[in-house]
Amino acid sequence: MFWSDFHFDGATLAYLTIGLSMTLLAVWSGRRTLRGHMHWPRFVCAVVLFDMGYGLAIFSSGLKSLLFGWEIMGIASFLLMILHRDFRSGWQGIPAKAFFIYRLGDVGLLLAMWASHHLGRENAAVISFLLLITASMQSSQLPFSSWLPQALQHSTTASAILLATLTVQMGVFLLLRSYPFWEHQLSIRVLIGVLGLGAAIMAAGFARVQSSVKRRIAYVSMAHTGLIFIEVAAGFKSLALIHVAANAFLDAYRLLVPPALVPAGVGERVRLSKKTWEDRLPKKLKYTIYTLYTKEWGLYARLSKYLRP
Repeated sequence: MFWSDFHFDGATLAYLTIGLSMTLLAVWSGRRTLRGHMHWPRFVCAVVLFDMGYGLAIFSSGLKSLLFGWEIMGIASFLLMILHRDFRSGWQGIPAKAFFIYRLGDVGLLLAMWASHHLGRENAAVISFLLLITASMQSSQLPFSSWLPQALQHSTTASAILLATLTVQMGVFLLLRSYPFWEHQLSIRVLIGVLGLGAAIMAAGFARVQSSVKRRIAYVSMAHTGLIFIEVAAGFKSLALIHVAANAFLDAYRLLVPPALVPAGVGERVRLSKKTWEDRLPKKLKYTIYTLYTKEWGLYARLSKYLRP
């Protein structure tokens, strides 16, 4: 009975390969920075718990087993967020807010399970919508797009690798696993594509105004995940899996070898280059757009005021 709840397919194989690779990179990075420190055993235990939940989730064939692994991953993700709590001051509020915004996705998954048992397939659109909301929250898509930058900014590099490459992509996995359920619902497919396109455009703008490398990486990852949502909605599942793998390895590389926010020689190139479309905008409008993107259009501020530390 228990083993019948597990399933192995191409998506499972792809996510298993990515998970093993990212775990090895995270442990290697953590060993370099935490080995011999009091937080090293804590990090190892959190990684083991994370991988346990991740494995249960990717091998699941139904919502029950998926939720079980999902919850274990959520607990482990929070432990990874607060791993460095003795290193810096002012950690108390931010990770907790990011964690609660991230965990709001559980509500959608629980409601989808309830609807599948009590409403039946005649309400497939409602169940599909709940699954989409859960996937959007898990993948840090709009409007709950702020938990990932907050989590990465206040995490160690080793923890950030797991959060940015594995945790975020579980939303895409949920869409892929439930694809046969909603593939014939045009409205859901269009909604997935619209949400992905909106998230990709907004996150690309957010990334351009960041002064923190980790926050920029988070927003770039969100933009790629939005594009992956579009690929899934269009039915390009193999392309989506390739994109997931490429994005995971690219994010890991960026976290291990952070790029310079202002590359060398950029001033000379800007001086010699022509004006961009942004430079042609009226100064007041340009400053307004910059301020809106800097404040993330107020999305996080509206949510965080209800999540006091």
